[in-house]
Amino acid sequence: MIFKELKRKFLARKRVYQFNKHLEKTKSSILKYYSENPSTDPEVNHALAYLKDHKLGVFVAPFQEKYSPSSIHVAFENGLPYVPTRWGKLFFKRSQNPATIKLLLNGLYMEQDPESPHCYTDEKFHIEEGEILADVGCAEGLFTLMNIQKLEKAYLFEQDEEWIEALQATFAPWKEKVVIIRKYVSDKNSETEVRLDHYFEHEHPSFYKIDVEGAEQRVLDGMGKHRPKKIALCTYHKQEDFEKYAQYFNEKGYHYYPNPGLMVFINSFQTIDPPFFRKGLIKAVFNSA
Repeated sequence: MIFKELKRKFLARKRVYQFNKHLEKTKSSILKYYSENPSTDPEVNHALAYLKDHKLGVFVAPFQEKYSPSSIHVAFENGLPYVPTRWGKLFFKRSQNPATIKLLLNGLYMEQDPESPHCYTDEKFHIEEGEILADVGCAEGLFTLMNIQKLEKAYLFEQDEEWIEALQATFAPWKEKVVIIRKYVSDKNSETEVRLDHYFEHEHPSFYKIDVEGAEQRVLDGMGKHRPKKIALCTYHKQEDFEKYAQYFNEKGYHYYPNPGLMVFINSFQTIDPPFFRKGLIKAVFNSA
């Protein structure tokens, strides 16, 4: 038993070491590319200026320095880990250890910083009192929890049973206005998938948050003719996503704009290709007039 634990720790440290070396190599590739191919984009040049003196990460801006995993406290309730937040208890998967949870939540906090290119809201684009939210790709449900007091109702789409257990614990105090749907959102209906125009045949949320690991187009296709008032849609999973969805929203009659700043999509040990930087999110508002 002791040998297995030592082996596990050794392999974990080895993987961290290898990943850090991968990040160093990728950082060098980015800086070399732009030294040979200078950019006229101010956002790219701001990101490069920051990257020169800092370790490569998903974000390349000073705002992330406000956050640290060490400031996060993990507790347990009936064997289920949670973190006390200013919005309420945020529960995590039973299988996740405190170190993993601290790193995960620290990243989530950074994502929703007002200066983050991944933040779902801003001063003009946010959840208003009495709105109905569709949280598509909700995972731990932080965004819904941050806005639960304002919301009239929230629909959380999540298929992972471990996350569902955590979500049920997190939203137990508000269970009368939170609905958890055990399906992926897609462009078809099946035992594991559901179209949004099928599920919301009668009641239509006004705010859609869509973060589905690159399957955003299938979610939009599953909306059919429905035009939600507000959509916050992630655009960093694929290099061409921002341009693609900007065109989509333009054709559908939406006013849209990107979040300021850029991201680097670091997905395990995969090679990252030029131009490296991506827009994190597009915010779209439907003009029904």
